[in-house]
Amino acid sequence: MMGALKLRPEEKLQQLIESGASLVNTIDAATILGLKPNTLRVWASHGKGDLKPVMTGNGAKWRLTDIRNIVGA
Repeated sequence: MMGALKLRPEEKLQQLIESGASLVNTIDAATILGLKPNTLRVWASHGKGDLKPVMTGNGAKWRLTDIRNIVGA
């Protein structure tokens, strides 16, 4: 059985841009930024870091525009 195809960070970013997403989950945000998901979780819980989360009923989400500004895309 084959696993899911793993996208490179720039491919994941392009996929999300093309999908029209404005908010992304922690795993996708971490993948694009080259960080571990737990780093973003710590930023969210302590109010620190380069990104500020948007808290939703399904947990923290991250603004795609903020991520694009950080990576220069």
